[in-house]
Amino acid sequence: MSLRFRLNLLIALLLLVFMSAVGFVVIKGMRSTIQEGVESANRVSVQLLDTVILSAYQNPEWGFPHEVLQRFLYSLGHVRSSEITLADVHGNVLYQSPHSTYHSDQTPPEWFAEMLTPEKEVVERRIKFAILTITSNPGGAIREAWGRFKNLMWIGISFFVGLNIVVYWMLGRWLKPIQPMLVAINQMEKGDLSIRLPNFDLPEFSQIAHSFNQMGESLQASTEESYRLALIVKQTADAIMIHDLNGNISFWNPAAQRMFGYAPEDIIGKSASLLMPANTEAELAKDLATIAGKEKIEQYDTQRITREGALKDISLSAAPLIDPRTGAVIGEICSMRDITERKEAEAAAQELEANRQLTQLIQRHIEDERRSLARELHDELGQYVTAIKTFAVGISNKTETKMPDIAANAQTIVAAANHIYDGMHNIIRQLRPGSLDNLGLSETLRDSINIWQTQHPEIQYTIELNGELNGLGETVNINIYRIVQESVTNALRHAQATEIAISLNRTDDNTLVLAIKDNGVGMNICNVDQTQHFGLLGMRERAQALDGKFAVDSALEQGSVITVTIPVQPTQSI
Repeated sequence: MSLRFRLNLLIALLLLVFMSAVGFVVIKGMRSTIQEGVESANRVSVQLLDTVILSAYQNPEWGFPHEVLQRFLYSLGHVRSSEITLADVHGNVLYQSPHSTYHSDQTPPEWFAEMLTPEKEVVERRIKFAILTITSNPGGAIREAWGRFKNLMWIGISFFVGLNIVVYWMLGRWLKPIQPMLVAINQMEKGDLSIRLPNFDLPEFSQIAHSFNQMGESLQASTEESYRLALIVKQTADAIMIHDLNGNISFWNPAAQRMFGYAPEDIIGKSASLLMPANTEAELAKDLATIAGKEKIEQYDTQRITREGALKDISLSAAPLIDPRTGAVIGEICSMRDITERKEAEAAAQELEANRQLTQLIQRHIEDERRSLARELHDELGQYVTAIKTFAVGISNKTETKMPDIAANAQTIVAAANHIYDGMHNIIRQLRPGSLDNLGLSETLRDSINIWQTQHPEIQYTIELNGELNGLGETVNINIYRIVQESVTNALRHAQATEIAISLNRTDDNTLVLAIKDNGVGMNICNVDQTQHFGLLGMRERAQALDGKFAVDSALEQGSVITVTIPVQPTQSI
């Protein structure tokens, strides 16, 4: 039963009650009116007949009183609201008043007649030889009242029907906004939180629509936020679980299943101690105590055990789950991140750092040995070669005229000594450039460029040095020099370059930037395994050993650029 029909039915019932009350009042008034009219008419009739009877006694010549009365009654005919009967002493009816024809076309129902019929009034008069009976009869008045009441009833029925039709139509018009409201509520019940109600003319419905739309927006925002959070929880790589204060698991996301191997139905409801390695149960109790005190647990590294019994290194974070109504802690939200790869990377990094330190130590020892060897060659072998040359020159001078053959052999020894001396100096320069210890890095690089230019005059060399490059320290100097030396050697051997440019800059933020560029054939870096090219690998190791960066930029037929960036300490500047 619709609201419209119910309201219309209620109004109809109220209207029926009102009309019934009005009908009761009207009928009550009619009853009083009829009673007063009948009593008045009956009283008049009795007075009239008493007068006739008295006149008959006073004028005996008219005949017997009952005869005079009989004649009068016949002449009188019907008397409204009264029935008159004249009978002799034996009960024979001498006169019976005719039935009333007043409103004879009306036939009131019995219930109406019963409601309006007043108490019957009977008056008898005994006269000589007869009995006169006068009885009240409201039939005519009742028929007249029924006619009026029937008209009133038809008017009331017409009013009732017309009013109900108008009310039903108006209710339909007024309650028309309810239909879109029901549709919107039904759509929202099905999950469509984007449904909105339009503005209505009635202020009450307009307020309902406004409140509904606000509720929809709030629910939509909350649902979208919850959906995003659910997606995050489901799709995150971190294992997320919820414990109660007894450590029993009540939530288990897919990442936790992947990480530990337990399906939700296998782990939910069980204790989180199932994931704890042996002899670490105290850690769980400590965490739960911290959470119970409304404190967070920030990331710390620990271990958990998988379903297969394997240990996993994890980073654990936890926060208390608080009931928003009471503010009490009801559980723990725990997030675990697999840091096995990070641990392995840290171990590899530590091992790599150890290897680099070992490499740096080896290179330092190699440089020390080279320095020592260069010094030995210069001091010992150089003296011997010089002595041989001196002796050969002396022999040549003494035998030049007398023994020209010996003098020629002596000159051959001198030439060989000179050749040995030049070769020795080249070896010493390769082992350890003397200018690096005596003149510094800048002059050593310029001197090396001059030597390379002499050895390869077909190649154009350029060098650019900027910033304070002295006082960088033995380690930095020798490594920068070796990188330049290796880069130029590679360019000479493989690049087929005609131009080689070297630049070394020290920036304001104490960073050394070394760049060696050539215009050779270049190479495809993507196809080059740098770990198999010991020249590139050695330069990279030298740069990384100094906490620097090494990069190679090259393309076919576009030359190559080697860039090294090394941080230096401000205290190293002079």
